[in-house]
Amino acid sequence: MTQTFQVLYRRLNTAQKRAVDMIESPVMVIAGPGTGKTEILTLRIANILKQTDTEPENILALTFTESGRITMRRRLAEIIGSPAYQITITTFHSFCNDIIQKYPEEFPHIIGSEPITEVDQIRTIEKLLKKLPLELLKPFGDPLYYTRSILVDINKLKREGIDHERFRDIVKEEKQKFENTENLFHIKGPHKGKMKGVYLKEKKEIDKNKELTRLYREYQKTLRKNKQYDFNDMIMETLKALESNEDLLRILQEQYQYVLVDEHQDTNNAQNKILELLLSFHPNPNIFVVGDEKQAIFRFQGASLENFLYFKNLYPEAQIITLEESYRAHQTILDSAESIIPGKKKLRAQVEHIPKKIEIFACSRPEQEEYLVARHIQKKIEEGTRPGEIAVLYRENRDAFLYADALRKLGVLHQIESDQDILEDKDIEKLILILKTIEDLGNEESLAEALHIDFLNIPPLDIYKLIQESYSSRISLYEIMRKADSETYENPKRIKKTFRAFEKWKRISKNHPLPHLLEKVLEESGFIHYMLEEKERGEKMEKLRTLFDEIKKFIESHKRASLKNLLAHIETLETHNILVKRTSALSQNKVHLLTAHKSKGLEFEYVYIVGAYDGHWGNKRKPDPLPLPQKAFSKTGAQLEKEEKNEDERRLFYVALTRAKKGAIVTYSKENTEARELLPTQFIAEIKSELKEEKEVKEYEDKAKSDRNLFIAKKEKEEKETGDEKEYFKTLFENQGLSVTALNNYLSCPWKYFYTNLIRIPKLPATHQMFGIAMHAALKDFFEKLKQGEESKELLIQRFQWQIGKQPITEDFESWERRGREALDGYFENYKGSWQKNTLGELNMKGILLEDIKLTGKLDKIEFIDDAGGVNVIDYKTGKPKSRNVIEGNTKDSDGGMKRQIIFYNVLLNRYKNGKHKMKSGEIDFVEPNERGIYKKEVFKVEEEEVKELEELIKKTSNEIQNLVFWELYCDNKECEFCRLRSLMA
Repeated sequence: MTQTFQVLYRRLNTAQKRAVDMIESPVMVIAGPGTGKTEILTLRIANILKQTDTEPENILALTFTESGRITMRRRLAEIIGSPAYQITITTFHSFCNDIIQKYPEEFPHIIGSEPITEVDQIRTIEKLLKKLPLELLKPFGDPLYYTRSILVDINKLKREGIDHERFRDIVKEEKQKFENTENLFHIKGPHKGKMKGVYLKEKKEIDKNKELTRLYREYQKTLRKNKQYDFNDMIMETLKALESNEDLLRILQEQYQYVLVDEHQDTNNAQNKILELLLSFHPNPNIFVVGDEKQAIFRFQGASLENFLYFKNLYPEAQIITLEESYRAHQTILDSAESIIPGKKKLRAQVEHIPKKIEIFACSRPEQEEYLVARHIQKKIEEGTRPGEIAVLYRENRDAFLYADALRKLGVLHQIESDQDILEDKDIEKLILILKTIEDLGNEESLAEALHIDFLNIPPLDIYKLIQESYSSRISLYEIMRKADSETYENPKRIKKTFRAFEKWKRISKNHPLPHLLEKVLEESGFIHYMLEEKERGEKMEKLRTLFDEIKKFIESHKRASLKNLLAHIETLETHNILVKRTSALSQNKVHLLTAHKSKGLEFEYVYIVGAYDGHWGNKRKPDPLPLPQKAFSKTGAQLEKEEKNEDERRLFYVALTRAKKGAIVTYSKENTEARELLPTQFIAEIKSELKEEKEVKEYEDKAKSDRNLFIAKKEKEEKETGDEKEYFKTLFENQGLSVTALNNYLSCPWKYFYTNLIRIPKLPATHQMFGIAMHAALKDFFEKLKQGEESKELLIQRFQWQIGKQPITEDFESWERRGREALDGYFENYKGSWQKNTLGELNMKGILLEDIKLTGKLDKIEFIDDAGGVNVIDYKTGKPKSRNVIEGNTKDSDGGMKRQIIFYNVLLNRYKNGKHKMKSGEIDFVEPNERGIYKKEVFKVEEEEVKELEELIKKTSNEIQNLVFWELYCDNKECEFCRLRSLMA
């Protein structure tokens, strides 16, 4: 670490070095775009480890986004290696969730409750609106009109740490202040005694908020009654626990001695209060925050500016460091951004100046703008710019598809990286249509539509004949499909097979759990085969996996849900525009398409800011139907100053512009698709004239006309992108790393690894897997209590019952629950009084490096057996106990995967915290008895030669995976479902 650190440290400028060196006091760093905030955050962490005896787990780094967390972890690993994975680098929500999971007894409102989905939140609010006697929030004609706004506001209040009682007090104060306003009423004239019009709107907003206080209270009561909690309750409950529980607060204060916060300008009041409590043990704690008021795009300006003032007031002796040197963009880009949001100190470019102004293209119409952007990008790539160094930034998620379509038609590789609603994906729509047809079997309109789905492979002419014959003969479409003959139809076998499939799926939907139906439809309809034949199969499978994640969440909270319930859930998602988000990882071989919000923290050589017209970027005409009092967002309780309505948009445009390193191109259309005139965004006019230039569009628009056939073509020639595909899978492997389960799967069948571990084909967990999860979790809980001296069989069984109750087991639940109770009863009686109490449960090891290969693993339990760091590693197994020969792979039906698991844990521990835990032995602990009721354990001593052999195997396997060596290979099992899937692939 020392050498890498010194090399990087010497490259820092004076202000950056000061930030890295100042490790023992409150520090705020104001870091504009490109000033190296990620570098100083990671180097400061490295410096803390270098200068002090602090352990990695005593450092807490909080980021605002998941992408920020990944970036910081990756950069830190490059500097300090494996210890980077022992440092807590996390988002605020994940941090709070980890506290709740680690100290469940401190969170009675959450532990024992189920997480509520956004759809369930919507339905809860709809029920309350129907039940409560409201007026303003229940308008006549559309009593559910405010549903979405109410949910948005409740979530905002929770993010600010405001419960319903505090909100009630705020609204009372607002009402009192309003009633004390001078000149509230007309004192003469025809309106004497009536409230002045200017105040009527304000009164109505206060009255709406008064009704909202009641809804908020009833919403929380409903959650408690139903044993539910929502996403934002994790932060709210953590805040309440830290405020009321001194013991928990002290434990966390002792653990986290250094705290770093990225993107501090976007933190909310609840998050800041948690930080304040964590650090309250010392008047000048070791807190380091990095932020930039100009880039506050997730909170409105008043609150973000208050973060700065709040920090200064809280820590008067804090050091304020301003980074003024930017290493990203040339001076023209920085000056252009400065002209949009001026600052006290001007950023100075530290890169070679490129005398290139901001290019402005004013196109005649949207389709010509899309064409121009695609052609301009194509030209940039032809001139030598890598596709991965180009980004198209837009204002809304829905803006992506037209530009993506234009790039596709020109053959420019690209990827949409903004949040996409997978329910709008054409292939997902086809799958949902099949599910709707199954549920509504008998509805001929639905069936006729479903027959058109391409992967059902019914010839188009046959579809038209079926529909026509049904109409003319007045015989049902189902009956005609059942009797389809070869004289009339081209492929009657396919027609009959499709009919039988729908009949079969309908029977399954009525007699089997929902997961079983979904798996059968995916497999038997040809949908998986169809997805795997697609050119962008990786992206397609990721969308399918996202859909299954949503379905899995739904089933977990509605264990006995039917297909009808699932379709109602999907309908609610669509009705209220709730995105089922699918987010892609960045690809370096494709042009990036993403929202300006999503681009935060990224950089590209060339940035295209598209659709830059007034009302889209700036002056957005979308009033807030239910505005909250600004006082709700203030830490001090003071009323924040009202900001110019465009400040949010201004900062967003600033962020978009400053993503560019070499060039920024801004485009807009002069009229929309309805021929209505559009004006450029005001931010274009605010860029100083000497920094921008209007570019000629005639050449592109003439070319667009001559290329018209290209843009109306219905099908383009597909090209196989083996190189890009290889890069995609390599990136997946590098991000995920290699676990022993993944390794064992690869050795069993490379395609089992490919589908199960690499691309993760959607599959809901089997019942025996859910049973195993519950058994493991119960044992973890039990041994945590055992460390405190509590050895209770009732506790062990109770924790199992609670854990298995969380699993979406819908078939034969009672048998599985009884099996677990009986197994743990005997397990406790067999081993009671003999357990080692000095243990650590579920040691999660991520990013353990074997050369440049990232290894991961979770150890069920380790026992500390001597004072020199010696440990015994225990791995629990459910199911029938295995013999020692089977475990070691000495029988014809075993490959030694269990023994390999023990050796793999040795490899991990050798590299974990510089070998802090020395593995003396590994133990397979079977927690279910054999046929004679006997419980078994097998203990192994791992030899050094075994470790070396496994390390070589890991390197070989890693090389094969990254180079797709297995691409044309199949395993020896003729019945292998994964090889069969591979054989379906084009």
